Amino acid sequence: MELRRIIKRVEPYLYISPALFALFIILVYPLGYSFWLSFHDWTIQTFRKGVHFVGFDNFINLTTNPEFLHSLWVTFKFMAFAISLEFILGMILALLMNEDIKGRNFFRAMILLPMMCTNVVVGLTWRLLYNHQFGILNYYLVDWGFQAVPWLSKQTTAFISLVITDVWNTTSFVALLLLAGLQSLPIEPYEAAKIDGATGLQVFRYLTLPLLRPFILVVLLWRMIDTFRIFDVPYILTAGGPARATETVSIYIYRYGFKNFNLSFASAASFTMIIIMMLMAGGFIKIIGRRQI
Repeated sequence: MELRRIIKRVEPYLYISPALFALFIILVYPLGYSFWLSFHDWTIQTFRKGVHFVGFDNFINLTTNPEFLHSLWVTFKFMAFAISLEFILGMILALLMNEDIKGRNFFRAMILLPMMCTNVVVGLTWRLLYNHQFGILNYYLVDWGFQAVPWLSKQTTAFISLVITDVWNTTSFVALLLLAGLQSLPIEPYEAAKIDGATGLQVFRYLTLPLLRPFILVVLLWRMIDTFRIFDVPYILTAGGPARATETVSIYIYRYGFKNFNLSFASAASFTMIIIMMLMAGGFIKIIGRRQI
């Protein structure tokens, strides 16, 4: 009886052990090895002589590295513009789709189409659209009497193009999350506000936004993390150029780790990136997660 009882207790762990083993191989071990590398000196020129322990030197050097600081600035700037536009447009779309309009289900399905595309397809498609000579955007601009825009070859326009692409790609999912929040709100407060003669703006400001606070927190956290680590779309569009105008932190880490083969410095940058994301996530939770907006 005692042996059977032990087997029953151990049996569930045996079922999930293959998944846990795969998770360890795919996730835990690479993270642990990368963390170990961040405190050592590993470059393609010196690794045969040994991997020397350097302590926090890699992290300290990051704070004075102008390229890393520039990539942080580009990433934060991209986050500010992209998330702001996606939240505003997503909220407008969610409010419109929450109304009882004809063909509402059809429009809901249509706005989700960008979300169905993989990021590689999105990057390649918009790269063709932005093409200076053969892109459809410049074709119509010239046809309407305007000059062709160097979308991806100038610093300012390349950054704007990156923001436009990300907004097109993810606004639909932001709208979907906010719409789910709107449809879960109770009806009674709105009926009371209507009886009291509240305007639409007052209802939105004092009822909808406070009641949507948990959903807004989820949207902003998800977009903050996803935008901060973005790599594929900027790399396909511009590869961080021109003149590093669109080089995000992820592209910077890729360049140091897989082009310059300075894996220790790239690992330190990766964990610095994780720490920054955790601090920002904590700030969002503290600000938006409180009782009043």
